Amino acid sequence: MKRVTLETILDKACLFGLRGGKNLLEHLPELQGDKKGLLIELSNSELFKQNAFANISAISDFSEKKSWKIIPNEPDFKFPEEKEKWINCYINISTLKRSFARIAVILPEEKNEHLENIEKSCVEIFSENDLQGVNIDDLLRLKIATLNIPQTPLFLTAKYFWLFVLPLCALPFFIASQPGEQVSNLRNISSEVQKYSEKSDIIHVLRDGESLTQIARFAIGKYNSLVTTEAMVREYLKENGLSLESKVKPGDTLRLKLPTFNNPRHKSMQAAWGFFTGLLNDSLAYMTELYNERQTTTMRRHDGIDVAGRRGTRILSPFSGTAWVAEDERGGLMIAVAREKDLLVFMHCDQRFYLNGQAVMERDPIASVGTSGHTTGPHVHIVAGRITPNGERSIGGLRYTVLNPFEWYKEI
Repeated sequence: MKRVTLETILDKACLFGLRGGKNLLEHLPELQGDKKGLLIELSNSELFKQNAFANISAISDFSEKKSWKIIPNEPDFKFPEEKEKWINCYINISTLKRSFARIAVILPEEKNEHLENIEKSCVEIFSENDLQGVNIDDLLRLKIATLNIPQTPLFLTAKYFWLFVLPLCALPFFIASQPGEQVSNLRNISSEVQKYSEKSDIIHVLRDGESLTQIARFAIGKYNSLVTTEAMVREYLKENGLSLESKVKPGDTLRLKLPTFNNPRHKSMQAAWGFFTGLLNDSLAYMTELYNERQTTTMRRHDGIDVAGRRGTRILSPFSGTAWVAEDERGGLMIAVAREKDLLVFMHCDQRFYLNGQAVMERDPIASVGTSGHTTGPHVHIVAGRITPNGERSIGGLRYTVLNPFEWYKEI
């Protein structure tokens, strides 16, 4: 990896953790020129509010390091239990990446399940033992370099050595031998198979803003990999003694049968369906339209897939890569995440949390679901692409060729 690339990553997305107390702060590097670093002590209520740090000039200077600012701990602070507040904290840290060359997060000694996503986003987490006479920036460069090892012949030979060993390990299985006579341990378990193979019901507690239509569309999509019509929704609700006109309210517990609509392609589509709907931080996200390469008399041409979710739902990065943004009348606010040869583009966003060229970590919130551009309701239009110099489309200086998202998923 070229040094200039390492420096670019260090300057634009260098989030790292410190675990082990105040003694680690003396190891924070002094930054050159107008570069600024940010030290975050997580026990601060402002971190858990929406858009809390729009004005970064209000953040205090860190007296011990002139090139650093600090978000300090608050006395008697307790971490919140609400998931939404932790999402706000995660988004605030992601947003602050745009303004600081380095971000250091003080992590508590004891593990906290809410901090898992923040820890995964760190390039590295350092303890006192890691920093004895070693510069943090040198360790970060080494870590980034190991994550981007050049694909040399020696490296590729070591990586794929198992392909030569595997046939040797399998050889004994192809040499015939005479098995000894064994006493059979077979028994009739048909009754137990029947008992444990019965499918469970869907149990869902209705939350504010959810509807029977949304729950039905989600269930049919998840268990049958089908884009639903209103007729399918009505049929499924009828099977469960419900209708679109049924009176339900937040807090009601619904017990629904698993939908059984016929889709011969369900098994081959299920994994990709779960992957793309899982990119929205909405437990009831569902697809409303699939990829269609050519227009027919019954179907329009559609260059991606549409995933519906509530407005403001966070869109999560599918993989680690680089963010690129664009905007036009049809697609509205767009953001793409690109890596070596492929990218995904997300359209109709309400807000975007990254700028051109910023590094993104996998599962980072990168944008929110909206209705910008040409759309009839809140959803995200996802386009899959292969990066190529002769691609018919471009975003952020990258040219790419459009692919069927389900075929793209099979390749990765």
